[in-house]
Amino acid sequence: MHKICLLLIATSLFISSAAYADPLQYGTRFPTIKLEGKLSAAQQESLGLTGTGPWDILEIDADYIIIEVYSMYCPHCQKEAPAVNSFCNMLNKSKECAEIKFIGIGAGNSEFEVDFYRKKYSVEFPLFTDSDLDLHSKFGEPGTPHFFMLQRDGKGFKVILSHAGPFDSAEKFMKAIKDKL
Repeated sequence: MHKICLLLIATSLFISSAAYADPLQYGTRFPTIKLEGKLSAAQQESLGLTGTGPWDILEIDADYIIIEVYSMYCPHCQKEAPAVNSFCNMLNKSKECAEIKFIGIGAGNSEFEVDFYRKKYSVEFPLFTDSDLDLHSKFGEPGTPHFFMLQRDGKGFKVILSHAGPFDSAEKFMKAIKDKL
């Protein structure tokens, strides 16, 4: 019964956030946020992070960051996980995109839920928790999945792409990302 209640709460979160979302859009300043989660040594190194966190997003050593806001309970996120993994592999192999880092933030997801999602869908990119939905709120409560591409400037990061919902294909999303560079 407990699992059913959690699923209903998570599903209502997805539905309500999708129906009333006003996520950050192109040109807006991205909020300075703290990232929490378990990262492997290789993931920490790839992001240029030290210590055990939480980390300020400004500590990520990148000119560009792509963030997937997802939820372990979101059926669209689950279905799209292989395409997102494929996109990340393409991104990591692209010389043009060497300055882009990709991370995921689990909206309403605890460390346990993020870990479950990581293992079930073979996610290799860094995943962070947002169990209290604080970050999700700062992003404008987007439905899941939602993708933000950020560009570093003198004041932090600004949004240069805000994509609601699943993308058509890893190849088309890669083209959209390259068009932003």
